[in-house]
Amino acid sequence: MTMKRKTVSLGLAASAIVIAAAWAALAAGLIPLWAAETAIVIAFPALVLFLGLWWRAPGGEEDIPFIGY
Repeated sequence: MTMKRKTVSLGLAASAIVIAAAWAALAAGLIPLWAAETAIVIAFPALVLFLGLWWRAPGGEEDIPFIGY
C-alpha cells in the first residue's frame, strides 16, 4: 500500500476539522463539555499520527519506510 502525501493529508485535515468543530460547538453551547472532550481526545492522537506520516510521506509513488514501534 502506498501512502502518498495527498492521502495522508486527507486524514490530517479530517482530524483537524473534528477538533475545530468540537471546539466551535462547545464555544457555541451546542454540545456538552464531555462530548467535546471525547471528540478531541479521539481526534488529537490521529492528528499527531497523520502529521508524522505527512512529514515522512514522499510526493511520488514510493512507500513510506518502516518507522518502527
